[in-house]
Amino acid sequence: MLRKILFPTDFSEHSVKVKKELKKLAGCAKELIILNVLDNRIFPYLDTIGDIEIQNLNLMDSLSKIAENNLIKWKAEFEKAGFKKVRIMMKEGVPFNVILETAEQKKVTSIFLGHQGVNAVERMLLGSTAEKVARKSHIPVVLVK
Repeated sequence: MLRKILFPTDFSEHSVKVKKELKKLAGCAKELIILNVLDNRIFPYLDTIGDIEIQNLNLMDSLSKIAENNLIKWKAEFEKAGFKKVRIMMKEGVPFNVILETAEQKKVTSIFLGHQGVNAVERMLLGSTAEKVARKSHIPVVLVK
């Protein structure tokens, strides 16, 4: 189950808890893939013309750079903890769909997720990414609270 682990992260406090628990498994897993998904649903105006489009593109670019820097830092932390092979990925889309697609494409053996990476309003409107992944995945999912 732990040969190839997918760790989707939004860098929230819940993801930090997952990171802490995963570090304990460094000797057990052969490979760790850290995935960040930029949720394109939060940019509904990307196809508009004018200042809003520019602002959204600048925001998306800023978020991408922040995520990339965090992924690089977290990769180094996992390597220091003893993981032999750590890969980082950043994708854009609907998080639960991208997580499930990536898990299948990369043939991972398990997915480790934080249980509540969003606030209550987002969870009510969009549903919990972790819950959707756990329900729809054919791969074992570990939810860390």
